[in-house]
Amino acid sequence: MTIRTLFDTIPLTDILGISSPEVLTLPCAAPKRDSRKILAGDVFFCIRGRHHDGHTDLAAASYGAVCAVIDRPDAIAQAEELSLPWILVRDTSSVFPPACLAYYGHPERSLHLYAVTGTNGKTSVTYLLEAIFSAYLPSSPCAVFGTVENRIAGVSYRTENTTPAPEITAELLARARDAGVKTVIMEASSHALEQNRLSGLTFDCGIFTNFSEDHLDYHPTMEDYFLAKRKLFFSCRRALYNIDDPHGMRLFCDPDIPAAAHAYALNHPLAAFSASFLPDDLTDTPCDFLAANRLAAAACASMSSVPTKVICTAIRFMQPIPGRMERVLAAPYSVYLDYAHTPDALKRVLQGLGKQTTGALCVLFGCGGDRERQKRPMMGAIAAALADRIILTADNSRSEDVRDILTEILGGIVQNDRHKVTVITDRRAAILHALNTAKAGDTVLLAGKGHETYQTDQTGTHPFSEREIIRAYQPFIHTDERENP
Repeated sequence: MTIRTLFDTIPLTDILGISSPEVLTLPCAAPKRDSRKILAGDVFFCIRGRHHDGHTDLAAASYGAVCAVIDRPDAIAQAEELSLPWILVRDTSSVFPPACLAYYGHPERSLHLYAVTGTNGKTSVTYLLEAIFSAYLPSSPCAVFGTVENRIAGVSYRTENTTPAPEITAELLARARDAGVKTVIMEASSHALEQNRLSGLTFDCGIFTNFSEDHLDYHPTMEDYFLAKRKLFFSCRRALYNIDDPHGMRLFCDPDIPAAAHAYALNHPLAAFSASFLPDDLTDTPCDFLAANRLAAAACASMSSVPTKVICTAIRFMQPIPGRMERVLAAPYSVYLDYAHTPDALKRVLQGLGKQTTGALCVLFGCGGDRERQKRPMMGAIAAALADRIILTADNSRSEDVRDILTEILGGIVQNDRHKVTVITDRRAAILHALNTAKAGDTVLLAGKGHETYQTDQTGTHPFSEREIIRAYQPFIHTDERENP
């Protein structure tokens, strides 16, 4: 492989300079963006992030790299001092992902790719699509990349990000190709889109589920957050928007997006795919978001020529989605796990469960540390408005003191509703308290963790499975560990 091979899909207009024409003919190994992982013959891409600039690592990379790809003209002098051949491009973050794909022989060219973006519902829609496409072509396995796992033809690979880094995505796509996979469905996070992690990929269809407040610890404003989501649809042949959401309608009407626009909605007359597209048993649910997610997947599959009968059968008989309205106990009271960790998600889940419970509705949740603080009092207010009992506890507090986080959540709960609140900082003890105090007919929602099997605090990351706690639970009276809210 030569450097020319790595650059085979990168437009010439993106290449602004080169140390010499011979650079493109140099034999090379893998594209790398981490100087600590450079091996002999690798090509080092200097990528500027929010907290680190790869151009500062040129000296470290020069011990093994055969070439450096830069986007800062002032880095040329240092590269030449190090006798390191260089290529100057417009944006290294945009050219790195296509180079990774080229290194693995462009696996994307033999795959049908689908992507789902939105604040909530991404995981559910990808799992629904996997179930539908697997039912339609049972001899052709699917792959799903996302928050819960990266799964290829039934084999699960660990995931660290909702959307993997470019070098990991390229490797996973190559694994999928080699496993005989024809369809890959992935979640597209706003972080990944902002960082150009999906550059070089073209999607058969991109889906927009909804939009609400989240990730303002990363995006400066809600508009910046929305524009990051919008980027996906410039890499799609077709786009499917939820026009019940005003931001979905905004995308649907956007004249600059080249993708062919299609719309779905439960309640909007302009949508090509409405609730009537699916039988009542799939849309008549107290949780509107469940119906919306099903409709999104069904519409996308229908646009891909999957028969409606296959779509409906697949949805009816698919396995529960891990940590997405997952019912883990049915009697004498119901216990659900859900990943809801944004105000809108918590509101939707509580509204749905409130409609179907015959007893009291109890919600147990916290908020992540080192993340957007604005949503903490908002989630407290939502819980107070919709739940009968509230248990506040830890949820990946990271470097923050969990008590400080819970105090900010309490700030959104008016004094008249404080009688609903119990504070138990230890999440295991909080879950046991919720189970011990629930009565027949009640519904208990454990929100925020969902599929996660770990807890991260000031001492590190530790194994923690809510499912295991519930499965091992034996009803007995525990010492009251409540704290004064």
